[in-house]
Amino acid sequence: MSSALKQLHTGRGLYKSFLHLGQVQQRQAFSSSTPLAMNVALLTAWGKPPKYITGAPSLPAPSPSQLQLKVLAVGVPRAAKGRALGKHSSVKGGLPYDPSVDGVGLDESTGKKYYIAPVAAPLFAERANVERHLITELLPEADPITVAALANPVSSSWMALNVRVIGGCKGRNLFIVGATSESGRHAARVARHLGAAKIVGASRTQETLDKVEGLDERVLLTDPFEVPKTVGPIDIVLDYVGGPNNVAIMKTVEIQEGKGLQYISVGGVAGHENLVIPASLLNARDIRILGSGMGGITMDDIVKQMPGLVAFLSKIKRPANVVTAPLADIETVWDSTGEKERLVLIP
Repeated sequence: MSSALKQLHTGRGLYKSFLHLGQVQQRQAFSSSTPLAMNVALLTAWGKPPKYITGAPSLPAPSPSQLQLKVLAVGVPRAAKGRALGKHSSVKGGLPYDPSVDGVGLDESTGKKYYIAPVAAPLFAERANVERHLITELLPEADPITVAALANPVSSSWMALNVRVIGGCKGRNLFIVGATSESGRHAARVARHLGAAKIVGASRTQETLDKVEGLDERVLLTDPFEVPKTVGPIDIVLDYVGGPNNVAIMKTVEIQEGKGLQYISVGGVAGHENLVIPASLLNARDIRILGSGMGGITMDDIVKQMPGLVAFLSKIKRPANVVTAPLADIETVWDSTGEKERLVLIP
């Protein structure tokens, strides 16, 4: 990865990144025309909404390995909010900082639309220079806003099941903890698409659990909790909740001898920072515990999975909970959307 890309990848000092890229690309300039200023949004303090800044320095001409894209849509998932707090595992560098994750851009010279990989470039801006291997072309029928809104919640299970789970999920039985969450609902669809044999969803509210599509069985989470014997053997657990239930699941789930259980911690909706697991449990049962965040997935993993992920996203109709707003309104809309809404910013 070039030093210029590292600057963009970490989000460190957006203006310095522009200047550094300019120095690199003076030797490879495509055009002698003077670039126009553009509008961006940047964090100037951790824990505060990004500020909309007009007249920021424009990007230099892209290098031969890059495309300059007009940014069409950028989602604001939980990961972006975590980056804005300075607490996400992907955060490196100081302020000013662009906490965007991924999005959709347009190559104005060809009319082609592309999905832009996570943290490939600062995207709270009108344009972005992106390495060509970090973009994937959208199908013609794809809706850029839907892709931007759902890329993060869908990719959480897509990457977990394709990259983190050893051997994938085809022909295996899956147990989704937090199946009524945004990511949990999509996990059921993804697992079905990838060939899971059986998909069991667990949540605390029966009414919302009953509405989750693609489940073969539904289990209500209670205190205390035991996995019902009727569920049968489970090969993979995707846990979007965390908290004490994870130990209860590990203790009571049926594990097939010789196959083991892969327990993937994907999210922490319950708000528990730590996994407290007795050593005796790990010694007594054949369990592998894995994380599936940005710290455990390489950029090579993401690049390999992008074509399949983007093709899957391209076929999803826009959900009713997607909310759009201009990038110029980022300060007011940053914290205004409901927990179930998916905010997409349009530069």
